[in-house]
Amino acid sequence: MALDLLLPRRNLNGNADVTTDESLAHFVRRRLGREALQRMAQPMVGGIYTSDPEQLSLRATMPRFLEMEREHRSLIRALRKQSRSSAVREGSDFAEETSGARYSLFLSFDRGMQLLTDKLEEQILSSRSQNSNFESRISEEEGPGETSIRVNTAVESLTLEGDPIAGDKAAIWRIRTNRGETFVADGVCLALPAFVSARLLSSADAQLATELDGINYASSATINLAYKREDIPHPLDGFGFVVPFIERRSLIACTFSSVKFPGRAPHGHALLRAFAGGALQPEMFELSQDELISRVRADLRDLLGIAQPPLFTEVSKWERSMPQYHVGHQERIKRIKERLAALPGLALAGNAYSGLGIPDCIRSGEQAADNLRRSFILEI
Repeated sequence: MALDLLLPRRNLNGNADVTTDESLAHFVRRRLGREALQRMAQPMVGGIYTSDPEQLSLRATMPRFLEMEREHRSLIRALRKQSRSSAVREGSDFAEETSGARYSLFLSFDRGMQLLTDKLEEQILSSRSQNSNFESRISEEEGPGETSIRVNTAVESLTLEGDPIAGDKAAIWRIRTNRGETFVADGVCLALPAFVSARLLSSADAQLATELDGINYASSATINLAYKREDIPHPLDGFGFVVPFIERRSLIACTFSSVKFPGRAPHGHALLRAFAGGALQPEMFELSQDELISRVRADLRDLLGIAQPPLFTEVSKWERSMPQYHVGHQERIKRIKERLAALPGLALAGNAYSGLGIPDCIRSGEQAADNLRRSFILEI
């Protein structure tokens, strides 16, 4: 790993484009070595992206490291310089006023993530009487300006009526649901997995659908296990752990949920959440719940010393839930945006494009709404 201090920048064979993509595995091996990849980088990205580092795009996931190499040549030099800069900032008068824990590293809602969508629904319905310049034409059932929310409703088809390529500004979207409802709208935002959006857009733009369908997904499972605290010999002095694939265990990672978040377990108890599956272990996702729990418990016995059975377990399987940002992902997103520009009133949002986390998804939704609003303002 120390050879990073001596190694040159990446040889691009005369290519002036220093942003040329490469896999995370290739980058870590050439800068820090094979062991750093197997024991550090792979388990960390596995816990975040459930991905194969041999396929994972560095530009799409961790461009900061490419920037470090471009500016400083050595990652170690770059990190040392950043550390010195942080020390200077912490010694300033401003740092004295703002130092200390201003927010928690890990945040969630006391009643779970569904609270976010529940509150959004409340806000949307409470503002339904307000006028807006951005309104969709809803079918015969509802007049202009009305707001409605359909839950547990699948969209079966989405068609574009009119020819935007020929300059038809009156082109509209027709949406049909599994409840037999039909909606007509000026604008549509698809906040769906990319492969679902691909199916819906196949008739409107086959090339766009092909690009969306090219974004791969991995499946993962979460296994929650509740214990009496006295039954866990490990001090749980952290937020959890990740597991290198080279160890050939069933776990990708395990979070100490009741340590990481308050209110997740009563006093004297602990809640753990294990993760399995992903791009490197797809066979784990196919196991029955009983077999999955059995294998996870075996790993927890070895790693945390837990021999007693859990008070209860809960398994959730998420099929094709984790988009994989493979090498070339940003170029694919560029092509997707070019196709979107030719389709009126269409926006895409979600974790398939520019970030997996909740903040990334919120930012993606806000950008999609802004893009739709601007497109209608320009038309007016």
